[in-house]
Amino acid sequence: MVDFKKRLGLNSIQKKINPIEIYDELDRRSETNEIRPIQREVLTNWYNRRKDERDLILKLHTGQGKTLTGLLILQSRLNESKEPCLYVCPNIYLMEQTCKEAEKFGIGHVIIGSDKALPDQFINAEKILITYIQKLFNGKSVFGIGNKSIDVDTIILDDSHACIEHINDSFKIKLKSDHAGYKRLLSLFEEELREQGEGSFSEIENGYSTLLAVPYWSWQEKKSEVIKILIDHVEDNQIKFTWNLIKDSIGHCQCIFSGKELEIAPFPSLVQQFGTFSKAKHRVLMSATTQNDSFFIKGLELSLESIKKPLVCQNEKWSGEKMVLIPSLILDELEWGFIIDKIVPSNDKRRSGVVVITPSLNRANRYSNLGCTVTNSNNIFDAVSSLKKGGSLGFHMQMFFMNI
Repeated sequence: MVDFKKRLGLNSIQKKINPIEIYDELDRRSETNEIRPIQREVLTNWYNRRKDERDLILKLHTGQGKTLTGLLILQSRLNESKEPCLYVCPNIYLMEQTCKEAEKFGIGHVIIGSDKALPDQFINAEKILITYIQKLFNGKSVFGIGNKSIDVDTIILDDSHACIEHINDSFKIKLKSDHAGYKRLLSLFEEELREQGEGSFSEIENGYSTLLAVPYWSWQEKKSEVIKILIDHVEDNQIKFTWNLIKDSIGHCQCIFSGKELEIAPFPSLVQQFGTFSKAKHRVLMSATTQNDSFFIKGLELSLESIKKPLVCQNEKWSGEKMVLIPSLILDELEWGFIIDKIVPSNDKRRSGVVVITPSLNRANRYSNLGCTVTNSNNIFDAVSSLKKGGSLGFHMQMFFMNI
């Protein structure tokens, strides 16, 4: 049989590693344009000067093409290293957007399916895996914990500032005041908490938001009892996704009570537990802004040099700063009810396309009672897609983002 591959010399064809050349050869959809000048500048700078750095912070303003830039960086690393590469988004909605972007530009990618297994094409370094932050940073991560973690060449955290809160929370145990574990731990440390303030402890007992921390020495003395209480409830969702991360570091945790909940959190960073991130050969954090650079060093253990020298567009003059106006701080009369009456008048059906972001489900339900559409992590992608196509969700759309 004739070996046509050998005759055509296909074995000698090398994959491109320059991201600009990769883009030029992608099987893109016809409506896609040439790469933007800002993207070209950043990618060229990365490839010529920064691609061998282990830690890199990439800053591009919203709308300047961070997603495509990140995907091209990963495709370059994938072609060169022939090792797994991972793109991490802050939530499912942005993950789906990123997948659409990859599909639009013809970049090979896979996701974690309903079987919750890592795709073979990711493990074999054939395609980029696109996922979201909760899949990686939790005590039962499909990527493994500690020495059992999956190794990758390069990992990108997109909108890294938005990922920080979840990464922080992944190391914490939070129990509501009606949880049996909360009640047992409150009883265990009742004497120590009362000594700090009789009135404050009484407020905690009555459900106030007053805060009291368990003294360090008391926590050390009773840590074995704490472990026994937590193990009794280890299958509860509030504990099981964190337990594997902190079970051997309970002595290095602090516990704070309020009348609403308790929180147990470690003092030192435990990011080493997530070996896929901590042991990655290259770590790229992308953001329009980095509001908490200190966490990148203390929490994620990035190098100080990466904080000092982010990868940016040198000729960019726009700062990307945004103005936030809080009506009630401008004028007392501009309280919630007044503003909502102006935004969502019940007799005006021409107000489609109004979007509100709320901090809690209770607040979202106040809009729902006015006839608004409340979205969550399960339906937000379809809702936003409908708006982009000019569809209507009643006269108002209400967006409520929740942890997944």
